[in-house]
Amino acid sequence: MSDTREFSMQVQHAIDAADQAIRLAQDAEYKLQRAIVQSHPQDIQSAQAALTQAKHKVRDAQAQLQTYDNEQYGQQIQQTMEQLTQAAQDVEANQVKFHTPKQIR
Repeated sequence: MSDTREFSMQVQHAIDAADQAIRLAQDAEYKLQRAIVQSHPQDIQSAQAALTQAKHKVRDAQAQLQTYDNEQYGQQIQQTMEQLTQAAQDVEANQVKFHTPKQIR
């Protein structure tokens, strides 16, 4: 019984980490958009670094969740994985879309 409870806690921890990665990605996207509107090169660079960090967190969360994909938690994990995939795509799109020109670096 404690093995089941421990496994459940591990799955919940992975889901929580995924949710945090999604929020981090959303925050980084918002930070970048705000920096671009305000035209602050340093803020843009900082936001791009935040996007890169968010991208890594999302990938880590995806890898962690994949280890727990099973029938008992399948639907919840699948839904979170879809959200992570969307977050990864959004981060990638923002990184490409708002690439800092070399003269600003």
